Amino acid sequence: MDGRIEQVHQNPDVYKIEVPFENISTSATNCYVVKDGDDALVVDTGAPTDEGAAVLSAALDELAVDRDRAKWFLTHLHMDHAGLVDQVVPDGGFLLIGANEVAAVRASRTGMFLETLRRLYRRQGVPLASLSVAARLGIEVQMFDPARLRTLLLHDGDTVTVGRWEFKVVETPGHTPGHLSLFHPESRILFGGDHALFVISPSIALFADGQDGLQTYFDSMQKVQNLGISQLYHSHGPIRDGFEERFAWLVEHHEARLAEAEGIIARIPHLTGYKIIRTLKWNVPFDEWDDIPIMQRWCILTQGIVYLNHLVATGGIAAKDYGDGVLLYESVQ
Repeated sequence: MDGRIEQVHQNPDVYKIEVPFENISTSATNCYVVKDGDDALVVDTGAPTDEGAAVLSAALDELAVDRDRAKWFLTHLHMDHAGLVDQVVPDGGFLLIGANEVAAVRASRTGMFLETLRRLYRRQGVPLASLSVAARLGIEVQMFDPARLRTLLLHDGDTVTVGRWEFKVVETPGHTPGHLSLFHPESRILFGGDHALFVISPSIALFADGQDGLQTYFDSMQKVQNLGISQLYHSHGPIRDGFEERFAWLVEHHEARLAEAEGIIARIPHLTGYKIIRTLKWNVPFDEWDDIPIMQRWCILTQGIVYLNHLVATGGIAAKDYGDGVLLYESVQ
């Protein structure tokens, strides 16, 4: 068996395929194949590169996956998970996606959404010269042609069958508004996508409707912990034990950032969100803000706004507009 293919579970039979893609903090996407006889379920496809397409195609062939018969499940619609759909899923292929994820991505492609992001970033004090670039980076591009596929939109609690095995759809929003995981109640294994990772802390989405994305993520984390899973099959990095400890660490990591932001606001009231975010300590190998690659800078900006939104929503800080349309933050006494 090819070195990029590893059987990671039996009953149900699960194979992990490392589909290469060099990104900021990762080098591959873990895609999975669940097999039962001639039936197969493929979980995620990887990023749209020629090397990735060749690796995934060869693995599917080696595992004797009938692509016309297989089901294709996407945890979410980021490029490194859905980017190879058009290369590997045949016309008429059975694609399974979260209904909320599709709705969020569709909404992000409208002119109204772009203008909403521009206003949101302006309210945080982002310089006028950077507004349009920052807003455009928040739009998810279309990665495949849905018209040629049979698409089923999934909701929490839906069932996905593979031969004799039944999996339950678990909505785990936070990293994206409609992120899905897939749980097998008998073996208690979970395909978790980017919900919880060991190699990085997953970014939390900026919900355009104003929803508290971080609280949503915390709620999803508790939901997964309540499942009592036996193994987490995540999307980046080696499969490891200790996922319960990792769940706790991820929550503590965000809580530490929240405390850091509160401390900055207490020491220096009436800063803009943009200045607070630039003052926070981020895990990047750069001393100057302008040296950070633009895509990573955008991720930091949106993550910082998520923190500030959560602190305002939970009453830890207040955001006030003193007349120029830009919010200034202060502690709540």
